[in-house]
Amino acid sequence: MNVRRSALPVLVTVLALATPGAAMATTPPVTSVVATRIAAGLSGGSGSAIGPDGALYVTEGFAGRVSRVDPATGAVSPYATGLPRSVVGIGGAMDVAFLDGTAYVLVTLVGPDVGGSDTVGIYRVNGPDDVSVVADIGAYTLAHPPVPAFFIPTGVQYAMETYRGGFLVTDGHHNRV
Repeated sequence: MNVRRSALPVLVTVLALATPGAAMATTPPVTSVVATRIAAGLSGGSGSAIGPDGALYVTEGFAGRVSRVDPATGAVSPYATGLPRSVVGIGGAMDVAFLDGTAYVLVTLVGPDVGGSDTVGIYRVNGPDDVSVVADIGAYTLAHPPVPAFFIPTGVQYAMETYRGGFLVTDGHHNRV
């Protein structure tokens, strides 16, 4: 699970490099890291984001939804449903990001080239059961294939980030952003 833009505490390990003759700075070694589960029972979660309300939003590709996780209680509730579901064991709703308070969901591996019938792209969450395609990345990829061609023509988009009022999307299958 990938958590971004978070106010949650982050453990950072610092390595100090010394030049010959310089005193070497030391940091105490990290002897243990404790992870705390805040939620369970998610269905194929892959991407996540901290929403404007401070909650964790997690994509669930197998279920075709985004769930909201309350960080204080761990309570999981549906936030957006009706997204295309995973067709090939991975894919469906892959990542979520917020732009100006609105949630957008990256959906991949759901098109005809992998046996599905849905749009590969970015979906805007208009309401709990209402999503709409705002970027047809599958059609763009078909119109602008990589050289050489790969065996999944619409690509495998894995993650997205907001950038200058839009989104950057990674396509690990076609080796491009």
